[in-house]
Amino acid sequence: MKHVLIMLSVFLLASVTASGQTLKKTFKFATFYTAFSGGNSISDNNIYSVSNGLQTDVVSTPFDYSLTAGVRKIARFGYENRANTFYNGTEKSYSDAATVGKVKGFEFLFEADWRRQQGTNFLDQNHFLRYVAKDWIAKVEYVQDGFADVSYFEGSQRYRLNVNKRLSFNIGAAQRISEPYGYDALEEWMLSNGNLHYTTLAIQEGYSIDVAANEYYNPEGSLVATSADVWEQVVVPEVLNDYVSRKRNELPSQWNYS
Repeated sequence: MKHVLIMLSVFLLASVTASGQTLKKTFKFATFYTAFSGGNSISDNNIYSVSNGLQTDVVSTPFDYSLTAGVRKIARFGYENRANTFYNGTEKSYSDAATVGKVKGFEFLFEADWRRQQGTNFLDQNHFLRYVAKDWIAKVEYVQDGFADVSYFEGSQRYRLNVNKRLSFNIGAAQRISEPYGYDALEEWMLSNGNLHYTTLAIQEGYSIDVAANEYYNPEGSLVATSADVWEQVVVPEVLNDYVSRKRNELPSQWNYS
């Protein structure tokens, strides 16, 4: 039953499409756009080591960039000016998130943004499809923020009762499905003094420590560290990241209704 409301949006949109909307009419007045931008990277970082004499490594970060491509058909309201002569994917307008539309029929936005920021590659996406009728609106949407690691699907339905040209009453429902956010997988490993019991966690995850030889091994038996500093600063963060990712993936998707 929990899928019924979000599927209702898809059903309404599909029904309207099947009732006579042609592909040519749907994409009439739609705008296809693409844009590229770049920026300087952060400064190089020098790493020094004295394990085998003085050694210097330079950690460099490649330049930042953003490549955006999309297609949109969203009618602007009468009080809105066009943001740019040509769309580049960065425009924001009131009609993007409005609960009513300027014209009847389909409005949509399909946009993907491939980015590199501070040496990290990720993908941002923003897609929605809504149908605007005289008295109701149905919408489905998918949003992904790759840098923040947040993504969700959402469906919404809204009914509007027009009393006159200046007064209307609106009622609606929204359903959202996403990964479980706000879950702290490391909470059970916190000690009473606020420190993290990461050594016990690593051993549970299959790592082993030869205290006498000061050697640290991963679950496959490979040597990953020969000092406590490398173990704590390099290996342990990887252990924690893998553990948190695995525990979060074990949780079911979360549904929210409003």
